[in-house]
Amino acid sequence: MRRIVHLAAKRGFCSGVVRALDAVERALKEGPFPVYVLHEIVHNEHVVAHLKARGVRFVKEPEEAEGGTLIFSAHGVSRAIEERAAALGVRLIDATCPIVKRLHRKAEMFAAEGRRILLFGKKGHREIEGVVGRVDSEVTVIESKEALLSYLAALPEEEKKNGLFACLSQTTLNADDVAEMRALLASSLRHLAVDAEVCFATRDRQNAVRLLAQQCEFVIIVGSPGSSNSKRLCETASAAGARAILLSDPEEFDCSLLDGVSTVGVSSGASAPEELVRKLLGILKQYGFEMVPGEC
Repeated sequence: MRRIVHLAAKRGFCSGVVRALDAVERALKEGPFPVYVLHEIVHNEHVVAHLKARGVRFVKEPEEAEGGTLIFSAHGVSRAIEERAAALGVRLIDATCPIVKRLHRKAEMFAAEGRRILLFGKKGHREIEGVVGRVDSEVTVIESKEALLSYLAALPEEEKKNGLFACLSQTTLNADDVAEMRALLASSLRHLAVDAEVCFATRDRQNAVRLLAQQCEFVIIVGSPGSSNSKRLCETASAAGARAILLSDPEEFDCSLLDGVSTVGVSSGASAPEELVRKLLGILKQYGFEMVPGEC
């Protein structure tokens, strides 16, 4: 039996992650020191461990930075966090992804218009916390289609007809789920401003994984369980009909999962280093899998 590996063409670091990691690299060269990062710079434990080994200090609150440089992660922060950090007298570097920054501006604009903001996303996610913290008005975070249906069912008909609403989305959700919820809102609310979209990198990676799943029995997504976009890639592969797993560390891969498998697809989340993908490909090669020329 010939054993084949297909590799997703769109995978790994997105431009926002590259930008954030470049910001840390500059700080490590320029100082002042120590270099602190508020929360994880990106959601990948390998990236965080590598930077810790180089002296970067990860903190949960801005006030833990005692002099030196403080970097905001790619996921963005609230206005209150910005203000607290600015009062510390440290060098501040904002590594927030530009697409998340755009999301902040949209939330501020909709709030200024007096619209009730409905935000698709996962409660407690750093990106969501940052967006909610950009505006003074109430933001309703909606995690699923079921939660949206419950919200609409409880909303008085008068508000559906005359209330001002806006919908936004966390940038790393499943693109199809967001489109479905967006359409549901548009059919239910008369005065709705719509700007709910996942980012282009999320959409491209999900489309590539969907193609992989059409060609492969088994799809492996390299990425952290704490990474929203990585988990969505795994869900996308499963929904497209392939058996799929999320793999944080290739060295922990259970090779018994390859029993009876002839075609494997490999992709990685937007915060997963390419070296982890290459390590996994080396393991698959040891089990008789050969790479197909080109990428899906």
